[in-house]
Parts: sequence; C-alpha cells; structure tokens
Amino acid sequence: MGHVTFCKSIQNVTYINEGTLESRIERIERFIEALEDKRKKPPVLFYAVIVKRAFTLNKHSTIVFETVIINEGDHYNKNDGVFVAPQNGIYMFSWTVATVNVHYIVTELVVEDEVVTTTGEKEIDSGSLTSASMTVFYRMKRDEHAWIRTNNWGTENFVHSTGNYPQSSFLGILIHAE
Repeated sequence: MGHVTFCKSIQNVTYINEGTLESRIERIERFIEALEDKRKKPPVLFYAVIVKRAFTLNKHSTIVFETVIINEGDHYNKNDGVFVAPQNGIYMFSWTVATVNVHYIVTELVVEDEVVTTTGEKEIDSGSLTSASMTVFYRMKRDEHAWIRTNNWGTENFVHSTGNYPQSSFLGILIHAE
C-alpha cells in the first residue's frame, strides 16, 4: 500500500512508493480525459414535422416527417423518415399523427422490423381535426433503425397536417448512453 507524506513545503514531499502514486495519477488523468470526451460528444436528438400536407398511405407505409426542426448529430433522415442509433442506449421516441373528417390513422413505432407500440385515431364524422400520440422508451443498439409507419389495420391511412402549424410530428432523443 503506497503512502505519501505531505509536509508544510512542497519541497519536503516524501514519496514512499512512487510507482503506486504514478499509477494513481495516470488513472485519474485517464478518467478526466474520458469525462472530457463524454462532455464533447454532441447530443443525439431530432424533431421533425409534416408541414402543409394531407395524404393517404397504405398499410405498412413509412411516414416521412420531411421538415426537420432540429437534428443534433444528423441521425434522422428526412428523405426516408428513418432514425439510425449512433450508439447503444435508451432512447425516447414520441410522435403525433392527425387526421380529419371520416378518416383514420393508425401508426406504430418500428425498430429493426419489430413493432414496439401502436397508436391511432378514427375521426367520427365531426369534421374536425383529431390526433393520436404515443411516447415510448426503448433500448437500441448502435446502427439499429427506428421509424413510424402505418400498421396493418384497414387499407388507407389519412395524414392531415395543414394550416399554419404542423399537427403531425416525430421526435427522438438519447436518454442514457450505454
């Protein structure tokens, strides 16, 4: 067991076991470097919406939220609607989809072809806008893909996101890196 005796003056410091002290200092330096590296990593998060569009999708169609508001790390692809996990960890996803009149929309979060959860809404002839939302926490591995798609219920899903404010959105954030 190494000990260091400290005196009033720095010149009077006595090293009883220098190897142990040096190895401790090296471990502390590596720990500090790891903390600095972790702090320098950009956050992983995205938020994308559908703007001024209304359209119909068939069963198992990926919903592309084409207008990206924020995409830290650039892991969400606005062209295909797919998020790719940059690292292992626990991610939070949340999405909202809207429909109007006598239409319906039923969607699901999919990770690597596994359905994680589903949500949906059927408008019952009120003529007003209705929406369905879901939030989920999910453990992903690096390079796994996540997206929102229509599920296998019915034949057509109507997405309504018109007007000045988007009514349909998709977001994801890395909550805990592993």
